Amino acid sequence: MYPTLPFGPLALPTGPILAIFAVILALDVAGRYGRRLRLHPDDTWNVGMIAVTGGLIVARLWNVFQFWYIYQAEPLLIFSIRPGGFALWPGIIAALIGGYLYMLRRALDPARVLAALVVGAAAGSVILSISGYATGATLGARATVPWALPYLGELRHAVGLYQALGGVLLTALLWLRSDTRLPGRMVLHGILGLALIRLVSDAYLAEAGSLGGLRVSQIVALAVALVAALLLARPPAPPPATTAETTPDTVP
Repeated sequence: MYPTLPFGPLALPTGPILAIFAVILALDVAGRYGRRLRLHPDDTWNVGMIAVTGGLIVARLWNVFQFWYIYQAEPLLIFSIRPGGFALWPGIIAALIGGYLYMLRRALDPARVLAALVVGAAAGSVILSISGYATGATLGARATVPWALPYLGELRHAVGLYQALGGVLLTALLWLRSDTRLPGRMVLHGILGLALIRLVSDAYLAEAGSLGGLRVSQIVALAVALVAALLLARPPAPPPATTAETTPDTVP
């Protein structure tokens, strides 16, 4: 495992550092792809940054409020940034609200913004998956297949690398094959792809199955994939006619 990354005399935590790189990559890819959707890169970046920053702040404050009796005894822990110090769902809700309010303020089309962010999320997931493998957060089961890699003194499935490969393929497919005239379907394709990656790769995790041989993460991924597939099975609405008029969020 590689819990830290050496930078000269410093040893920086691998997970948070790679998470920052993942966010930067995701927003950069989203901004570049957003041009195809007639979005200004600054708007795409701002939506993502507001969502990420607002979500992290609320997630941290919620955790502090929830466990105030601990932080009251040791106030310096409030400034200790660690993965377990964030409340997931309050952060997600705050991120969605913050991003949506910015879209309302800028009169942006949510479908187009989400389509660009989904492509960015697929790219960012590659870095996060590599981080999971490097830190041991994504631990594969013992294996004897030729492509198994040594890990913790044993040959194991490199689940994090499987997920990273899936993220690369999904990003390429979304970038090259998506119809920008139907951003809503782009979002569904991205969600379907991410869910299928987890459905397949999580079968090789070290943890035992929980229900019918499936892990909880696989069950959630299967449900998400089925919903996305059902929505995609509906006939798409005809794409709007292309016009020359500009909109407030059009890239000149």
